[in-house]
Amino acid sequence: MNNNLKIIGDCYKKVGSKHTSKSTATLPHSIRYFKKHVIDYKESRELTNAGLYGGQVAHIVAQEVLTKNIPLDDVINSELIQTKIAEYVPIHEKDKMKFTFIVKFLKPTVQNHLDNIKELPKQKWKTEVELTTWTPPVQTWWLCYLDLVGKAVDEAMKSYFGDLKNKFGSASFKPFVKKDPKKNNKKKIEKPNENRIGDWVYSSTKIEDHIFTSDLIQIALYKKAVGLKPFISYASHKDRKIFTEDNTPELKPENLDQALKQLMVYEISWQKKLEAADGDLNKLAWLCPPDYSDIRKKSFWWDGVPREYIKRYFKHYAV
Repeated sequence: MNNNLKIIGDCYKKVGSKHTSKSTATLPHSIRYFKKHVIDYKESRELTNAGLYGGQVAHIVAQEVLTKNIPLDDVINSELIQTKIAEYVPIHEKDKMKFTFIVKFLKPTVQNHLDNIKELPKQKWKTEVELTTWTPPVQTWWLCYLDLVGKAVDEAMKSYFGDLKNKFGSASFKPFVKKDPKKNNKKKIEKPNENRIGDWVYSSTKIEDHIFTSDLIQIALYKKAVGLKPFISYASHKDRKIFTEDNTPELKPENLDQALKQLMVYEISWQKKLEAADGDLNKLAWLCPPDYSDIRKKSFWWDGVPREYIKRYFKHYAV
């Protein structure tokens, strides 16, 4: 491929692929085939869960505060956010309760992101900035949506771009144990617990002292596209941490270059399968067999996927 002309490779064109992204490239190949060649775009977009949807809500809240200078409480109570919250359709009871906790702790989670951002030189922020870039020998272009792209208010300071990563807890069904008064006459005292709603409890997530690999390769790609100083903001409702190249070597240019190469490995491995399939989606399907165990267990990728989609998927593997 002649990269100077930025021509999409035939192997992508033959299966109708126009571009790739970090989130697409790092999918297991069986999931990528399912999402890109079994269900359509609308069906794929509707596959969500409490964590993904709650993350969108938190991002919108933070972005509204940062770009419009609106008080946090006003944003959360706005029609925009309250409508977004009301529109979520949980996939089961556990998912419903996790989302309920996410909403309950939305303010402290977003406040932790805002406090992280305050540690950077003051910026004028743009949100959801769409950029593209090429990384030969990958034979297509990368589509990037950047959470925040800044321009330093003080020209002597550096401008930053970065991503907001929410570290939500998990919801667990843990009913109170009622003591038998015949065996124990002491009255049970239920201590106040903000992490409990009825019989459900929510875990408090501590932020790690390192950047997750998935997030690092994402920032590496975005760095190539935008060229500014990177940051990653992690926040739960109890903890927070912001990473920049000033407090971690992981975000130094040489390490981001290595992370970008790792992302390219993910995409090139898919590209090789596209080349082998030569536009034959049936052949591509057989190069990406289903993980029947994951489907049966309803693991992360399959929890909440309609049965009709799975039946449609299995038809690609008729024997």
